[in-house]
Amino acid sequence: MAGNSKKFKTQTGGLQEKKVKVEPTKEEIKQEIKEEKAKRKEKVKKEKADKPRFGQRFKDLFSELKRVKWPTAGQAFKQTGVVLGVVLVFAVVLFGINFGLTELFKLLTKEL
Repeated sequence: MAGNSKKFKTQTGGLQEKKVKVEPTKEEIKQEIKEEKAKRKEKVKKEKADKPRFGQRFKDLFSELKRVKWPTAGQAFKQTGVVLGVVLVFAVVLFGINFGLTELFKLLTKEL
């Protein structure tokens, strides 16, 4: 019960003062529970208000796609050719390394 301000009271007895824990009443506990529930409800409402609806997300998606600068057919073919060329070069390099290491391994394991 975080909101309870009457957790302790000071008691004087003899020469010393000491703090004695005071238990909250049932009404105070019920009031605190109600306040906590109300705070949670407000938090959930805020979170729901911040999230866009499903339909709104599609509207935003399509409006964003309209603003995209799409490549022309010539640009798309050119870029695809560049990608395929790079992949081919790397395939040849990896094949060469693999072939060379395989031949080296055969030489090392060959019986004399």
